[in-house]
Amino acid sequence: MDPTRVGVDFAVLADAAHAMAGKLYVLGGGWDVLRVPRFPAVHHTMAIGMRISVPWTETDREIEMAVMLVDEDGSELFDRGPVRHKFRVRRPPSLPEGTAIGVVRALTLNNIRFPREGSYSYQLTIDGEDVSRIPFRVAAVPTPPAPPGSVPGE
Repeated sequence: MDPTRVGVDFAVLADAAHAMAGKLYVLGGGWDVLRVPRFPAVHHTMAIGMRISVPWTETDREIEMAVMLVDEDGSELFDRGPVRHKFRVRRPPSLPEGTAIGVVRALTLNNIRFPREGSYSYQLTIDGEDVSRIPFRVAAVPTPPAPPGSVPGE
């Protein structure tokens, strides 16, 4: 990561995430396989928790972050385009010159549609530059076999 540019220190997929008072609270985080019963699938809620590093020289200006969901062919899957978030990081007067500022963010994503089994990734950009990718797979949960002696359909 270039220390002169805004970047992502880490980003993690989670069942839920919340950023408050400089801390990132993550529930069910760190997974890379999403299991669904069938395709197409709609996953009702997932989150991305992240820590963004803002260099001294990049504070006190508007920063635009965008998140896109792409499939293994590179096609974007959000119907309305990337999720965009603009923010500004204020430089505290007591911060030593040249010190980067870490900022935590949490993004909750609802009703995400996955058309087929395969590899996907969330692509994070800051000010139009690719800064991080979070790869994961979406797989069908195997249907358990019927117990011996059972009658199908009953």
